[in-house]
Amino acid sequence: MIRQIPVTLPQSFEEALGYPRGFRWVAFFWEPCGDEAMFDDGVCSADGNWWGFLQFVRHPSVAPWLSPYDLGSSDGEARHCLLCDLESRNVYVGGREMVRSFLSNEVKGTLPESPEVEISPEKLKELASTMREELKRLPTPSMAEIQEKMRRDQEAVEKMVAELGG
Repeated sequence: MIRQIPVTLPQSFEEALGYPRGFRWVAFFWEPCGDEAMFDDGVCSADGNWWGFLQFVRHPSVAPWLSPYDLGSSDGEARHCLLCDLESRNVYVGGREMVRSFLSNEVKGTLPESPEVEISPEKLKELASTMREELKRLPTPSMAEIQEKMRRDQEAVEKMVAELGG
């Protein structure tokens, strides 16, 4: 079962939790492998901003509503996920598999149909090699760029906490 909790997402939520995409529905949970906050929008699943996640789920206006649920930890996989409606700003909590199923069904109608493609092992090796070469060409961020990104992330989390009333 997926249940709504009486929490409204702050406007800065997506930035504070490091969600860079534009889908309406996105799930958040903690993954012990890598010890990271994760997001999953039914198309892409990746690391989010762990500090923003912890500030949100531990906030006094949010934490009491989440106490019956297991959103994951350093020691175990999540049994539940936050399911966030970024349009209405409502927050839901549900079993991890149920939320995944919901997201999968939600995005089915929004993505273009793509034909099934068979790739030979040789072609797959060629594609992997090309990707490695392309990744090598990407510039390595400077220390100043990394520090600026960390500063912006911190500002986003502080803004979210202020919007939550803290």
